[in-house]
Amino acid sequence: MEFSSTASQATGPVVLTVAGDVDLAAHSRFEADLQEAWDASTDLVIDCSQVTFLDSMGLRVLVHAMQRATANNRSIVLAAPSDPVIRVLDLAGIRSLFTEVGPIADAEPDLAD
Repeated sequence: MEFSSTASQATGPVVLTVAGDVDLAAHSRFEADLQEAWDASTDLVIDCSQVTFLDSMGLRVLVHAMQRATANNRSIVLAAPSDPVIRVLDLAGIRSLFTEVGPIADAEPDLAD
């Protein structure tokens, strides 16, 4: 499945919705989209519910975002991470670094469009 991402911010955290395969071919776009959408001045919610594949390069983007958030006293929340996302976080042994919540509509009703 082709990679896509969209960002929104009504109030509060930036919400970045990621879909498709987050792999070597897409990681630079994922990183650029994240950099463009989020300047680390707010918290970040990454909706991972539509991610169909995540490899080490996609994981690298998530880890760098977490490092950036930590350096700026911000947090990152993974909303409804899909099984492929959970599997890679578990394999890497870093799932506990990320806070996980349910679907965005449940977590932040005013952010769902």
